Amino acid sequence: MWDRPAVCDRVIDFGRRVRPAALAFPLLILFAVPAAIAQTASGAHSATRSELEQRVLDIATMFQNDPRYNKGKTPKQIKDGVEFVTGNVLFVLGHETAHALISEFGIPVLGREEDAADALATIVSIKMASSFADRVVTNAARGWFLADQRDRKEGMPATFYDEHGMDLQRAYNIVCLLVGGQPEKFADLATEVKLPEERQGTCQGDFSNASWSWEQVLKPHMRKPDDPKTKIAVNYADPGEYATLAELGRKLQILESVAEWLSEDFAWKRPITLEMQQCGSPGARWELDTKKLIVCYEIIREFVQLHRGYGQAELVPGTMKMSKNKKVVIVAAKSSSKSRNQKSLRAARKR
Repeated sequence: MWDRPAVCDRVIDFGRRVRPAALAFPLLILFAVPAAIAQTASGAHSATRSELEQRVLDIATMFQNDPRYNKGKTPKQIKDGVEFVTGNVLFVLGHETAHALISEFGIPVLGREEDAADALATIVSIKMASSFADRVVTNAARGWFLADQRDRKEGMPATFYDEHGMDLQRAYNIVCLLVGGQPEKFADLATEVKLPEERQGTCQGDFSNASWSWEQVLKPHMRKPDDPKTKIAVNYADPGEYATLAELGRKLQILESVAEWLSEDFAWKRPITLEMQQCGSPGARWELDTKKLIVCYEIIREFVQLHRGYGQAELVPGTMKMSKNKKVVIVAAKSSSKSRNQKSLRAARKR
């Protein structure tokens, strides 16, 4: 979760990510592949993903033709922004879905559950085996790198005691799984973020362990063809000032698509609900008591702001050096800009 208020409330800490255009929701559909773990996708799932990808492109075109959004931006910058938001929202939804699966099916977790949830969200995208999914998960990783830069610039304190890993740790873990699972596809990304070649080689073992482990624990809970489907409800709560975002969500039918996937692929013990709502801060969460997977309208706006402010920045400014204890560290480039005194959104952005 992005930021969990309690053990039973899995909340994602997305507060520090940038969300470019409120249309990211359609991407959640990328998870609509029962075979995301089984490695085989049905024609229906593939068609659904294609439809969602087209909707994302349509929205990018809409923004490109709207003076309110296209001022001073090239069509490519607008498209990149839409895909950035989409990738980050999709990753958040995948992460929260992992928490729901763990909770409802009693799946054992060795290590931190937040790390396991990040791993599933990454693995699902890799198994999609499409250029669209590749861009989605790459943008999710970029979001963590840029969020780290933003917090450093704004003087946000690091919470080493948090249940989630530090932003850079999470970013590098995602990149490691990507290059470990598909080295030919993600080698350039690993090089861009200065992940040492020696570490890239060991990432293959990380990916193999994570992928195999998730496959094993999910197998008993996959719905068989003759099993009845569990109805997954969808709800769009009062959006207040986020009416435009809510309307886009409805048009894209992202929650509906995800609900269909969850109903089709898993043998749920009881119904759950997918809901968009105002939360007071950017985030998303799985609520154990209400059986709701909640996505906050504010998180979309947060991603937009992140991309707007840092989307063109170098992902890892500075150089890599070896410390005295033989650890690779990043020596950040000096910055002359002053820190801004802004409220930290870290807690609200945890996944």
